[in-house]
Amino acid sequence: MAFYKVKVQRESNSPKQFNVTANKSQDAVVVAAQSLRDEGITDAKGIEVLGQINSLRD
Repeated sequence: MAFYKVKVQRESNSPKQFNVTANKSQDAVVVAAQSLRDEGITDAKGIEVLGQINSLRD
């Protein structure tokens, strides 16, 4: 598993950045979308993988 930093563009709020764990960058988008759904965020308009990171603390 690798760690990825993702950025979520939102309609009415400031962008949100967080770290996810996934096998590849494409999976990081899916994990981020599931996380947003779990949090009840409904104004997301885009998910971008910023890059792979060394640890979840980055």
